Amino acid sequence: MHFFSYLCSRFWKNQHNPMRSWIRNSILCCSMLLCSAGAFGQSAAHADALFAAGDYEAAGRQYEALLKRQPTQSLYLYRAARCAQETGDLAEAEAYFLKAGTKYPLRNYFLGEIYFSQWRMPEALASYEAYLSDINEHHERYSHVQERIAQAQVIARYLKHVQRVEMMAVERLPKSEVLSAYPLSEEAGTLRLDSLGASYTTQRNDRRYYAVEDGTGKVMIVNQQRLLHQWEQPDTLRASINAGKVNTYPFVLPDGATLYFASDKEGGLGGLDIYMTRYNASLGEWLPAENIGMPFNSEKDDYLFAVDEQSGFACFATNRHCAGTDSVEVYKMALGERTFLRGLPNADLVALARLDSLIMTGEPEMPVVAILHPQPIVPVSRGRHEQLPDSIYFVLSDDAVYTHLSDFRSDSARVLYEQYLTLEHQQAQAREMMDSLRVQYSRADAPTRASLQARIPNLQMEIEERQKKLRNTLTQVRVLEAER
Repeated sequence: MHFFSYLCSRFWKNQHNPMRSWIRNSILCCSMLLCSAGAFGQSAAHADALFAAGDYEAAGRQYEALLKRQPTQSLYLYRAARCAQETGDLAEAEAYFLKAGTKYPLRNYFLGEIYFSQWRMPEALASYEAYLSDINEHHERYSHVQERIAQAQVIARYLKHVQRVEMMAVERLPKSEVLSAYPLSEEAGTLRLDSLGASYTTQRNDRRYYAVEDGTGKVMIVNQQRLLHQWEQPDTLRASINAGKVNTYPFVLPDGATLYFASDKEGGLGGLDIYMTRYNASLGEWLPAENIGMPFNSEKDDYLFAVDEQSGFACFATNRHCAGTDSVEVYKMALGERTFLRGLPNADLVALARLDSLIMTGEPEMPVVAILHPQPIVPVSRGRHEQLPDSIYFVLSDDAVYTHLSDFRSDSARVLYEQYLTLEHQQAQAREMMDSLRVQYSRADAPTRASLQARIPNLQMEIEERQKKLRNTLTQVRVLEAER
């Protein structure tokens, strides 16, 4: 025993013994690894604590540092994605969620929310459906996700036929002052704000439309006729118009037969949507109301659509870009033929449908006005080998709408419809030329006006003839397709 102790003491006293150096280095490395592991554990715990406390910005930085050491750790990827989502960096959140994989089911829900906010509806629907497959109908998010799916389907359907509008200006102002952005002429009638929206009175002051509450919380549109200087009892408009819980902001065109109003009825994009209906004199009643679609409606509140035919513009109000404020934006656009955007990339189509290019900033007390140049229609191919539009909007019947050229069953109908698209494009160009000539005429001197006086009527005649040909061509397309 003493001899063994003697050998050990000699071993450690020998400074040049290689074994002694190896043991010391091993002990030092183990100590450093243990310290590093402890620090790493403390860093992960610190990140988790920040995340739990809702400090997503600081937690995000911690998880990013952790991912540099363990780039495939699914929990860190998932938490980094949530932090990026909460701080508004949706592109980074999406990338982290996709890298995190499917270990955490909530990942699909949050991906769905990201896609939904960007109107990437096919991806949103796929993510929501995947999330529903991981939960049951008693889960707290089940009904919410079902509502999201229904809304995403509606938005996807309306995105297939976004209308092209020539936006003149947009103004942001307090909601209580919204009518100051409606410079209607006398011929357009009179709008007044009240506690339930707005009331509209015709230019002749013989009929008015406004909203009333029925005592159960439902808001309905009624109209009154003025006879012998006295207003008769109000009549409630038909049930298809007052189908929502809130139905308000009526406006009637001078023809007395076209009514615009706002409603939260089912089937809309969300919040208040703008609808239009016409009065059928032979039936003596208003026809079923139609949602006027995008870009006029969104998942927020859109309302107070008014048309001034005398001045050549229309307006509507929306709070789609005014979250967290008591402000609204009023969009003013030029009147014109209704055309649809075709062949645009989805991101561009969504931006135009939501009017994202006209988001206003600034204080409501200082109204901001922006001008949007008309979005050109994507040229339709004229040659056999040129690219055709990716999507179309062709109504064959009440229950059959074609959104792609491949939907046609008749080859003859498809070829004729391609010719129709070319004519439609030529018509759009001619109308833009007419608008340009009219502007030139209004600013020109006498000699220039004399030369334009010959061009404008000729171009107008060409437009009218082409419009007749467009209607006839569309009729022929329907006949050929129906025969097939």
